[in-house]
Amino acid sequence: MPEQMQNPKPPPPVLAAVVIYALLAAGPVLLAIVMVMAGRPAGALFALVAFLPGMTALGLWQGNYGAKIVAILMGFATLALGIVMICLLVAPKSARAWFLYGPDLYEEPDDIYE
Repeated sequence: MPEQMQNPKPPPPVLAAVVIYALLAAGPVLLAIVMVMAGRPAGALFALVAFLPGMTALGLWQGNYGAKIVAILMGFATLALGIVMICLLVAPKSARAWFLYGPDLYEEPDDIYE
């Protein structure tokens, strides 16, 4: 069995959510790097803020149902992001299948692109 079939990638809506949360995690890390370079070593602790969106992105990639719930709830810190997360993680059939079966048993439905 090819390697790609053993570890399938998430469907496109889940990938979009992963990218959004990965970018939200990258912001505090970059800010912490800038603060350390500016001579404020205590600013490195600001990188800890990146753990929650970073772990959410990883959980979404792995098909973790709890990460889906956290992504939606964290999204409602700003109403627009919460609505986007519902549209990406709850509405599409492929995203629901990803979280229902997980990456091991996930097979992309044939009719999602119709």
